[in-house]
Amino acid sequence: MGTKTVTALLLFLATLAVTLPAAAKDQWVVAFGEEPFTLNPANKGALAAVSDYVQVHIFDALVDITGTDLLTLKPMLAERWENPSPTTWRFHIRRGVKFHNGDPLTAEDVKFTLDLALANKGSTQNSYLGPTESVRVVDPYTVELVTKTPFPPLLSNLSRVHIVPRAYDKIGPDAFGSKQPIGTGPYKFIEWQRGQRMVLEASPDHWRGTPAPKRLVFRFIPDPSTRAAELKAGGVDIITGPPVAQLKELATGDTAIVTIPAVRVIAYPMNTLQKPLDDVRVRRALNLAVDRDTIVKTLLQGYGKPTGQPFIPGWLGYDPEIKPFRYDPAQAKKLLADAGYATGFDLIWNISTGVFLADKEIAEAASAMLGQVGVRVRLVPTERAKIQKDLQAATFDGITAGQWGTTAESDVMAKWFFRPKIFTPELDAKLAQLVNAGSTEVDRTRRGNIWAELSRFAHEQALWLYIHYQDEAIARRRDLPWQYWAGRGSKGYIYYYIPASR
Repeated sequence: MGTKTVTALLLFLATLAVTLPAAAKDQWVVAFGEEPFTLNPANKGALAAVSDYVQVHIFDALVDITGTDLLTLKPMLAERWENPSPTTWRFHIRRGVKFHNGDPLTAEDVKFTLDLALANKGSTQNSYLGPTESVRVVDPYTVELVTKTPFPPLLSNLSRVHIVPRAYDKIGPDAFGSKQPIGTGPYKFIEWQRGQRMVLEASPDHWRGTPAPKRLVFRFIPDPSTRAAELKAGGVDIITGPPVAQLKELATGDTAIVTIPAVRVIAYPMNTLQKPLDDVRVRRALNLAVDRDTIVKTLLQGYGKPTGQPFIPGWLGYDPEIKPFRYDPAQAKKLLADAGYATGFDLIWNISTGVFLADKEIAEAASAMLGQVGVRVRLVPTERAKIQKDLQAATFDGITAGQWGTTAESDVMAKWFFRPKIFTPELDAKLAQLVNAGSTEVDRTRRGNIWAELSRFAHEQALWLYIHYQDEAIARRRDLPWQYWAGRGSKGYIYYYIPASR
């Protein structure tokens, strides 16, 4: 072969190397800001977002709500369903589905899962089932749920109930949650090295087909800047909660930003059973003392909007007429003086750090603003597992932190934040009436009006320190063929893989 021929061949091969697409990666590494504390869906603490981020890859539900249209239900483990009566739901189970241990999925497994949730009072799964009173197997692939009263959010809520096998009893709840979770989902559990990583592998027998990549690795990196550095260096492929100050930088070069608008409301509920938060004047003063426009503009750089209500656009109950509290520190001081706190008071505020966009920085800015009107805030960085537990048990002091991803129905979110025992008897009675009415109203328009009334009441009584709702920003390696797609009735529950079939 002559020199010219060799040279031409080398040039051709070099050109080919440039133009051919990069080989698909068999393993994707996703970095979260916190670690799941269980993979057991029946666990009382399973509501924490990061636990669900992993669980949706291991487990399937009866129904799903995917993509960007969160009002369109789609079959999952139930191929179809009907209502023989207003209080009866009949589900026809998909045939040929297997759990990761090889057991076939039947109606008995669905009944087992739902009975487990009904018996586990206080669990997240229990709250999804509302007034469900019984579950009956009609035949090996048909199951019926009966509710005490009509419960229209049930179908949407069931998208959050992960189906587990009857083998759960033999494994035990603790081992199931940490060493041997078994579902019918697209990925099966391989290992969990606490504090470091969790590994899942694609299930070749998944009923939707084998997903890509073959392996998902979830790493737990609390510091946002460290997550960003790992992404830029190629140590991870996707990161959640990137540092806001680096978003522009991460949108260039080898990395890109995926933005999901209006994903979650960030909640700062107050314990109104404690003085001085039992006084609505004090609660309003706290809200008037915070310049939320400046916070959103400077700390979130526009990845969110100020709010004065618990629901956000797209949710039942969002009322565009409810405006954020105005920034008025002078009026805040007057209200505090009228309430007997002219010299201010001390306040504890439990916060998350590095989990959501600028969560620590926003709390620091707001607490400095509260300090300008005499409220001396002590910020307490707290693990979200404890934040969630303390909210539901009403064992936190002052203000706490929470979040909720966009949902097709507002039922569970309303119960989660407005039914804990943190309200005075007068507030509690009104909230109970509204939540119960919203959960049982069959007509969707009227149901939305009830939730809007709850929004107005929560705003008037200043039950939260309202600051913002926010977009989701996720950073990824630019050569990774991933775009988000949401599931389980929330834009906040994101699948970190490419499905064989949606």
